[in-house]
Amino acid sequence: MLNVHNIMEEQVISRVNQLYRQVKAKGTSWLTCDCENCRLDTINYVLNRIPPRYIVSGRGVAYNQGTLLKDSQLNADIDRICLDGMKLVSTAKRPYHKVATLMDNKDQGSRQPMFNFPTFIGNVFDGSTFEPITGANILLKLNGKAAFMMDSSWSNPCETYAASHGSFTFWVAPIAAQEEKENREFTFIIEATMEGYSPVTYSFVVPLVSETQDKRELNSVYSLKIQDIFLFRSDIVNEQE
Repeated sequence: MLNVHNIMEEQVISRVNQLYRQVKAKGTSWLTCDCENCRLDTINYVLNRIPPRYIVSGRGVAYNQGTLLKDSQLNADIDRICLDGMKLVSTAKRPYHKVATLMDNKDQGSRQPMFNFPTFIGNVFDGSTFEPITGANILLKLNGKAAFMMDSSWSNPCETYAASHGSFTFWVAPIAAQEEKENREFTFIIEATMEGYSPVTYSFVVPLVSETQDKRELNSVYSLKIQDIFLFRSDIVNEQE
């Protein structure tokens, strides 16, 4: 049987636990909780934002561990994303608990119809060099407000990192429907900003059909690739305009 493993899981778990201990020891005011659930949410937040590294043998473990120790940029990115995740988890009100309560309170045969959103995946590039942009701020809006995310590990707005090559992801929380098989279109707006660059706004429409199936479990196949976003430096004229 094949045994494929993402070695970044151990790396992230170890670093998250270390940072929680360090931050707690300092008595940092923003750390409101360091329970197992909060740590798991933070670990999930980080793993969603860094590239995986798969191994199939003991030799792969040794090689990748050595590589990780030497990759100062990746380690710096992991620490930064860990701290971002810890702060987000500490301040979040865990809105997905409300969704879970709504779904769990219904009888198995009469669940509340919901519009279940796919995960949104996008990338931000420099419009002149076509290189991924690190540090861009991405805000997803619905009905003029920041879209409500599935849980605290999916931040909105979010930031792009070098480790994720300018990519960003969103997973919008389900929205209640009046009845099953109801058709509805949702118009989302993305606002991308970055210091030194002209801001960009992009809109897209997602048609959905309501269903009673509970889709609070992440399914990587059920995703939507958003059109690539290109930012141009403020001192450069965008020839596409």
